[in-house]
Amino acid sequence: MKNFTLFTILYVILAFVELYSEIAPERALHLASKPLLVLLVGVIFLTSTRGSNHPAKKFVLLGLLFSWFGDVLLMFKQEFSGSFVSGLGAFLIAHIFYIIAYRQGSGGKFTLSYFMVVPIIGYGVVLFSVLAPYLGSMLLPVAVYSIVLLGMLVAALERDGRASQESFWWVVAGAVCFVGSDSILAWHSFVTPSAAARVCLMTLYIAAQYAIARGMARHINKKIENDSLPV
Repeated sequence: MKNFTLFTILYVILAFVELYSEIAPERALHLASKPLLVLLVGVIFLTSTRGSNHPAKKFVLLGLLFSWFGDVLLMFKQEFSGSFVSGLGAFLIAHIFYIIAYRQGSGGKFTLSYFMVVPIIGYGVVLFSVLAPYLGSMLLPVAVYSIVLLGMLVAALERDGRASQESFWWVVAGAVCFVGSDSILAWHSFVTPSAAARVCLMTLYIAAQYAIARGMARHINKKIENDSLPV
């Protein structure tokens, strides 16, 4: 527990360093701090789930790993052509792994009300319609990524009743923050770049990765507690 608290405090400090590097702006500080964020989330997650072999654990870690690849690639999108598309692809794979992690124990059944799915689809359609005139050759990659991203949010909501309320709400909060972060990133990248947008999207992204890892750790630990109860 002490290690978990220490790593969480370090994560908060590192988050403020990263946000400062966006505001200043300080490119060198940004290159040093951003890649460490997801790695530290991984350490927090591993510390929280020590001793567990829950099937969701490896998929959360894979999601964090590909998020890290995405972070590194996107940092050099100005310097290297293709870095943005590669980063987008890395995050797409990360979301697929998160979806698989959320679906562990579902029995393959889809239980989410369509009244919740329809607004999510509507949001995606409206946002994509606004962005489409600016996307050019990125139209198809962004469309595919958007579908997977919103699928991750749907999968997070679909955990209701299959996970503790604490785990459910942490993961949903993380998924919502991820959608918000990527929505701002899309606007910043294709429509109107701004320093404020960078700060907002990074704040949401930092919160998203932590909340997803925290929520899934609570789910895994709850499973350990239940398995240890006397029969």
